[in-house]
Amino acid sequence: MKVGIHTPNAPTMCDGKGQIQCPHQAVQHGSTVHICGQVGCNPTTNEIVNTKCVKSQTEQAFKNVQAVIEAAGGSMKDIVHCTICLANMEDHDAVFEVFAKHFPHHQSGDKQHPAPAVTCFAVKELPKNAMVQVTAVGCCGDALPN
Repeated sequence: MKVGIHTPNAPTMCDGKGQIQCPHQAVQHGSTVHICGQVGCNPTTNEIVNTKCVKSQTEQAFKNVQAVIEAAGGSMKDIVHCTICLANMEDHDAVFEVFAKHFPHHQSGDKQHPAPAVTCFAVKELPKNAMVQVTAVGCCGDALPN
């Protein structure tokens, strides 16, 4: 059985007119949580934070991912894969500085608690003219959230 995950602590995808496009921020099937692409939107205003700073947007995107995985009953340690889309590949190093803060075991090579696998590529354009978008997959045990 699959279930949609929604939390007020992460933004909801809306179109340019404010109409909700997707009522949930993730889909959980068994222990696997597929988190929808998160840009650096403030969940309260649904607006991009600091439109000129990729680090600020990346930080907010990972906070949004964290809110969603926690709503599914997991934590950032449960993330097994991230896909990072960049509007400009020159932002790669700055984005991965923020990534390392959220996955401190990324550099350690800890085989017991490895960092998630990562795919990163540049795209022509992102929603809301964001500079970065993070999609993630986590494994959170077998129980579905209430």
